[in-house]
Amino acid sequence: MSLGGQPEADDSLAEVLIAHSPNGIIMTTPDGRIAVINPAVHTLLPIVPGAIGRLPIQAIPVDRLAEALSPKLDEEIEFSLQSGHRTLLVKVVSLQGGRLAILQDVTLFAQAENHRREFVANVSHELRTPATSIAGYAETLLDEPGDMDGFTLEMVTVIHRNAQRLISLFDDLLHLSRIDAKEVELEITGLNLQSVIHEAFDKGRARADEKKILLQSYVDERFMVQSNRDALGHIFGNLVENAIKYSQEGGMVSVRASNRDGGRVLVEVIDVGYGIDPSLHARIFERFYRVDKGRARAAGGTGLGLAIVKRLCHEVGASIDVKSKLGKGSIFRVLLPGAGDRAKVIRPNP
Repeated sequence: MSLGGQPEADDSLAEVLIAHSPNGIIMTTPDGRIAVINPAVHTLLPIVPGAIGRLPIQAIPVDRLAEALSPKLDEEIEFSLQSGHRTLLVKVVSLQGGRLAILQDVTLFAQAENHRREFVANVSHELRTPATSIAGYAETLLDEPGDMDGFTLEMVTVIHRNAQRLISLFDDLLHLSRIDAKEVELEITGLNLQSVIHEAFDKGRARADEKKILLQSYVDERFMVQSNRDALGHIFGNLVENAIKYSQEGGMVSVRASNRDGGRVLVEVIDVGYGIDPSLHARIFERFYRVDKGRARAAGGTGLGLAIVKRLCHEVGASIDVKSKLGKGSIFRVLLPGAGDRAKVIRPNP
C-alpha cells in the first residue's frame, strides 16, 4: 500500500484498519512472539491479559491456533473452531518473517448451513420411501412382461427407470449429508492401493463389458497408503464409473499411481472418452452441476457424484483435480497425503 510515498501515513492507516476490523487479527514476530492483537480477538477468544510479547502457547488457550502460529511453519493453514457459542474460521499465513492469523466469526453462516443440511437429509429420507415403493411395484410388473401390451410395458419401464434415478439421487443426498454432518469418524488404516483399484474395477466391470471398454490397472502391489478404505473405495469407484459412463464403446479406462514428495501418492484415472471443456473444470465438482445435461441424464447420473468425491477427498486429506479437453478424454488426479500432511492441523471446510 502506498499513500504518496509517506510510510508514516501507511503505518497509521494500517493501525486504524487493524484496530477497527471486525475480524480478529494476531501477528507474531520472526522469533514467534505476539506483536499485535486487535480488539476483535478479545471478543472472539479468551486471550490471556498482557499477551503482547508472549509466545502464542502462553497467551492463546486454543492449542490448534497457537501451533499454527509457530515460526517453524511457513505454509498457509485454514480451519474452523468453536469458541463458546461462536464458530470461527481461522486462516494463518506467513508475513514478514512472522505469522498472521485472521479470525472470522461465521456463526450465522454455520447455523444456516446446518439448517440446510438437516432439511436436505430429512426431505431425502422421507421421499426415498415412496420412491422405493414405486420402483418395487414397477419391478414386480416387469417380472411378467407378457401380461402387458407394448405401450404399457414401455410406460412401466420408464416409471421403473426414473424411480431408480430418484432413489440414487436421494441416496447421494443422504450420503453428502452424513459426510457434512461428520456422523461417522473415518478410521485411517494401512491399505493396499492395488486392491482398492481392483474393487473399483469389479464394481464397474459389468457396465464396461456392455460397452466393450478395457479396464487396465498400472498400480502394483508395492503401493501402500494410510487412508480410509470406504472413502477410497467410493472415490475411485465413482471416478472409474464416470470414466466408463462417459467413454465411447470400445475405449479404455486405466489407473496408474506414482510416488510424490513427502510420502504422497498420486493416483490418476484416465479415459479416452468425450472429454471436458477446460473452462468448465472448476465447476464439475459443484453439487448438481452437469457438463452435458442430456448425456448425463441418459447415463443415469445424479449430478452429485463428483461433489461427494471432492468432499471425501477433503475428509481423508487428499486433493483432486482434472486435466481434460473436449474429444481428448480426461485424467482425474487424486493426490493422497503423506504422513507429514496428516500430522498438520489443516482441516479447511470446502
